[in-house]
Order: sequence, then structure tokens, then C-alpha cells
Amino acid sequence: MLKVEFHPPAFMPQLNLIYVIIGARYNDKWLFVRHKHRKGYEIPAGHIDQNEIPDLAAERELKEETGALQYNIRCISTYTVTEDGQERAGRLYYADVHKLGQIMDKDEIKEVIFSDTLPGELSFPYIQTVIFEYLEDYIRGKR
Repeated sequence: MLKVEFHPPAFMPQLNLIYVIIGARYNDKWLFVRHKHRKGYEIPAGHIDQNEIPDLAAERELKEETGALQYNIRCISTYTVTEDGQERAGRLYYADVHKLGQIMDKDEIKEVIFSDTLPGELSFPYIQTVIFEYLEDYIRGKR
């Protein structure tokens, strides 16, 4: 069974933070990326490098995957994912993107799309749906 839980941004789980996920909007549309080695779309995300601060990892991943040049970004939650007794943790960010350039990580990212809603074809359907619902609640002021 897969379980996703959201905590306050400053929450520090007992395990290391591994991932950052960035819900990003540009001109009132959500940005989604398609990885070259996966068929579905994804919310921009990535691993936190060794000795990297999560906030800097989020900025790096946003720039690399979407080409964001000018943006405001903030951590809105720490999240944990539990699957088969294994727990992983990360930070969830929200970004208002004001200017886009070229995708920097062309080795991994095939394309970026803009959408009002979550695309139908997702690489990680359950987790992406739960994260997206949280992001939508956030921009509506419910979180």
C-alpha cells in the first residue's frame, strides 16, 4: 500500500530528505515535464544532491527541467511517502514562473507542456494525483 502524508514545511522527518517536487505555474497554467525514459507527464521534481540544501535543489530542478529564468519559489510542505514499509521524504514547493528560457536538462527532459489540469497520462499516477490535489488546494488558499 502506498501512503502520502503532508507536514508543515519545517517538519524534519527522522530520515533524510531525498526529493524535491515543484508545482510550477506560468501564465496561470501548470507546467508538466515528460522524461525521455518515461511515457507519462510529471510535476517537475528531482533528487537532492549530497550536501545540497533542499531549497537550492528545488531551484536547480526547476531551472533544469522547465527552463525557468525568473520565478518566486517557496516550500509549502514536507511530505513522506510510505510503500511496503519503506518511508521516503521530500519537500514540496510552489513556484510562480515569470520568464522561461530553454530546458537545461535535455539529457533527461523531452518536453514541457502547459495545462489547466493534471494530464491524463502520468508517470507516477497515484503520487502525482495526491501531490497535484495538495498544490491546487494551496493556490486556492485551503492549505
